[in-house]
Amino acid sequence: PVSDWETIFSSSKQTGYAHAPQDANYPLIKSALSAAARQSSVDFVVGTGDYLRHNFEEAFLKAGGTSDQFTDFATKTALFIVRALQTSFRVPVYFALGNDDSACGDYRVDPGGPFLAALAESLDVLKNHPNAAADFRAAGFYELPHPTLANHEIVVLNTVLWSRSYAICGSDSGDAGEAEMQWLSWQLYQAKTSGNRVMLMMHIPPGIDSYKSAHTGAGKAATEFWQTKFFTQFLDLMKTYASTVQIALAGHTHMDDFRVLSPGGNASPVAFRITPAISPIFGNNPGFSVLEYQVGTGEVSDIATYYLNLAGGGSDPKWALEYRFSSAYRYNAFSAENLQSLAAAIHSDPSVRHIFAGFYATCAPSPIKPDNWQFYTCSETQFTSSDYGSCVSRQQNAPKKSDQ
Repeated sequence: PVSDWETIFSSSKQTGYAHAPQDANYPLIKSALSAAARQSSVDFVVGTGDYLRHNFEEAFLKAGGTSDQFTDFATKTALFIVRALQTSFRVPVYFALGNDDSACGDYRVDPGGPFLAALAESLDVLKNHPNAAADFRAAGFYELPHPTLANHEIVVLNTVLWSRSYAICGSDSGDAGEAEMQWLSWQLYQAKTSGNRVMLMMHIPPGIDSYKSAHTGAGKAATEFWQTKFFTQFLDLMKTYASTVQIALAGHTHMDDFRVLSPGGNASPVAFRITPAISPIFGNNPGFSVLEYQVGTGEVSDIATYYLNLAGGGSDPKWALEYRFSSAYRYNAFSAENLQSLAAAIHSDPSVRHIFAGFYATCAPSPIKPDNWQFYTCSETQFTSSDYGSCVSRQQNAPKKSDQ
């Protein structure tokens, strides 16, 4: 049973941390949870997805497992991570599902299936919220009241359903992604009419995959994360409800990043915080962030990011503060307006760009270089392949300023 896994892992002779190009192992996960739990006065915890390792089924089969055992093992692994997070913090923990969080394959979801049902039973935040639990069992999304703020809600999306790589498990002919978009529209409508603010949570953000796009060699060959129809619908919702959405939290890229979406018209911009990953698989150092918010309004006043310097070597690295948003960039809030200003500064000022690039992979060697930075920075404000391609071309042809 899952309740015995902690004892099994603790007796393992593998005590060292996983390094790139490996995913996080038990010692690294345990260390990260301990470091995060030491942060004082944490009100709640947000997990932005990918609790299971990459290529999980392949690794399971190589280790001696069989295909008919995988569904049960993947489910138990997800339950183990949920249990570890909930027991480490003992405050509300909100989980968004990532593309690897599946018992039937990467980017695959089984709406209404046993994997979602098992997770729904284990998530403490869903207890006493039958409607949210039913939504999660159906397709992995849910809405809950904010744990500390009146008139605030947390809306957790399953953006795997909107991914260009999404595929359904089984033979269900329904469109779970379309159902989720209609559900989101209703949630935002209710929030706005009630005068509530919303924090969105998701794994895959909208916009451009800057890493893949940078490696195509041409901005016009950009790779978009979401299917076009779903981004178009989401953009239309933001034109109406941007003032209702206070912030959006995402993951997926493994890097420390942000997006700021300008829906158009008179709509306010929407800030996206992309959190760093614990897994060092893509050459990044493990990291997590602590968001500080105003008790009266919920506005995010600052972000402190902590990291474990695996890339720097040493036999016994320690978790440490990497940077504070306010100190690094001289802004008094993590707001959409400040992110618009920061994005412009990253484009125009090599010194600001150098700071951003240094933190991007959590103080590991950055993929952002003097000859490719446009591919990464244009994704901060451009969300379609055409707009992104124009931005990259414009920046590449602009008068050059020396990068540090």
